[in-house]
Amino acid sequence: MAKSLTIIDMQDNASAIEIVKSLEQWGCFRLVNHGVSQSLLSEIMEVGRSLMELPVEIKELNVHKDKSFGYIPVNVTSPMFECVGVYDATLSKDVDHFSSQFNLSPHQREVMVKYSEAIYDLAKKLGIKLMEGLGLESGDLFNDWPCLIKFNKYHNNPKVIGLSGAITHSDKGFFTVLLDDEFVNGLEMLDEQTGEFIPANPIPGSFLVNAGDIAKAWSNGRICNVKHRVQCNEPRVRYSIAYFVLGPRNGKVETPSQLVDSQRPPLYVPFHFEEYCALRTSTNTINGEVLDLFCKK
Repeated sequence: MAKSLTIIDMQDNASAIEIVKSLEQWGCFRLVNHGVSQSLLSEIMEVGRSLMELPVEIKELNVHKDKSFGYIPVNVTSPMFECVGVYDATLSKDVDHFSSQFNLSPHQREVMVKYSEAIYDLAKKLGIKLMEGLGLESGDLFNDWPCLIKFNKYHNNPKVIGLSGAITHSDKGFFTVLLDDEFVNGLEMLDEQTGEFIPANPIPGSFLVNAGDIAKAWSNGRICNVKHRVQCNEPRVRYSIAYFVLGPRNGKVETPSQLVDSQRPPLYVPFHFEEYCALRTSTNTINGEVLDLFCKK
C-alpha cells in the first residue's frame, strides 16, 4: 500500500470507482476539485477561529443530549483539544440557533449558512458517487440524514510535542468531510495492513473524507471505518472543521440487498443510529467495537 493517501478529483469520470477502492483499502481519501470555493473555505475557517477564541463560559452554552455533539472542553483524556458543535447542520433553524447562541455577526451567519448548504450538497454528491461505484441504483443515500459540524481547536504548545491531541478512534457516523488546517499538520490515519500511522498531509483547498462505523455496517464490511488520531508535532495552535454525516434520522442502518450474496452473507442486523451511539457511549469504546454487538449470530 502506498504510504500516502489517495487524491481523488471529484470531476474525474472515474472518481466513483476510485472512491470505492479508496474506502475499501484505506477508509479515506483526499478530495480536490469538489466545487466549494476557496473564498468560502477561508471565511468559514475565520469563523471557526473566532468561535474557539470565545470565553469558556460562552462555549459551555453549546450543549446537546449527546455530549459528543456539543461543547467538549479540554479534559484529562484530551488535554489539548476542545470543540463546539452544530447539530443538526442540515436544518436552518439549528444553524440559526447556533449563530444566535454565539452572537455571530450578519456576515458570519451568512458564511455559516453557505458553508452548511455547500457541504451538505457535497456530501450528497459523494453518496451518489459511492452508490454508483458499488453498482447500486442511483439515489440520494443521505436524504434527511442529520449532520454535525464541529469547530475544533488543538492547543499545541512546546510542552506537549509528541503527545496526542485526539487519541486513536473511528468516527461513529457514515462520512466525515474535514477541512483541515493548511499550516499545522497532525492528523494521521492508520494503515491496518501494516499497523503504521500515515500522515494526512494537508493540501490547500481540499477536504479529507473518511468513513466511520456506520459506513462499515451499511456496506456489509466492505468499507473500512478508518482509525485515526491527531498528534502534536509543532508548537502552533491547530484548527479544523469537521462535517459528520451521521446516520438515518428515521429507519435503520441496513445493508442494501445488492451487497449481500452467498459469497458475502450479511454481517450485521439492522439497527438504529441512536441505539448505536448510546451503546458506544455506555461501553466507553471509540474504535468501532460496538459493531460486534450487532453481528449476525
